[in-house]
Amino acid sequence: MTIQTRTIQKLMREDFPGTNPLVVEPAERDKVAADLKARLERLDGVDATGHYHVRPEDKPRFVYAFAIHNPEAYYYHSLRIRFRLQVDEENRLTIQEAHGSHSAMVGDLEEVVTFVRHCKQQLDRQKALRTKRSKVRDLYSQAILAHVRKLAKVERFDFMSESDAQKLNLFIKMSKDQSLVLPIPFKNFKDYLPHLQTAIVSLRQLYQKGIRFQLVGRAGLPSSQSWTTHQSLAKEDKKEPLP
Repeated sequence: MTIQTRTIQKLMREDFPGTNPLVVEPAERDKVAADLKARLERLDGVDATGHYHVRPEDKPRFVYAFAIHNPEAYYYHSLRIRFRLQVDEENRLTIQEAHGSHSAMVGDLEEVVTFVRHCKQQLDRQKALRTKRSKVRDLYSQAILAHVRKLAKVERFDFMSESDAQKLNLFIKMSKDQSLVLPIPFKNFKDYLPHLQTAIVSLRQLYQKGIRFQLVGRAGLPSSQSWTTHQSLAKEDKKEPLP
């Protein structure tokens, strides 16, 4: 997980007031880049090497680039949150997320350091929240499976399960080659458990009688057909003449 764009924008608004932009003349850019690099190198989890691919059209305005490491990212491209600093038409220093459109005026290099610290704090909070949620999901899973184990002993069925962030998928073995999956949302699993035994018993009985069924979305409906509604059937009954 990375820092969401709206969170980065919020931090930029808070950390870069933009009331007194720092003007960096062309001859001063290397010095400013070196100064900022020295400050960021003191922070853990920051790539301050300045390595960044700059498009030819951006080189005249480019000053410096850095990245914040994000070891908890799900995807490779999110392992680093990259930022670049460049000047505008009036040589005012700006900061921008490498792949974002939002930018802010930099008034002092220490503002950049403060911004980086706040980004790292946000990543730490997100990590702590994920850890807390993971522990809660584990507790929910244990409670669900404890209930299922009791049912399995009584109703004599085999099962397995897997969990994601939102639910536990309970797989009930129907035959050697087929299984039934019952998604149980963590959010309201306590409402599901009292009905679980009835559902499993009924579905297994239907299966044993040779009745098969599946749920389909709208895309799975035949496009050439329309619903026969119970209201229309009731109207037909009223139209039938009395004997």
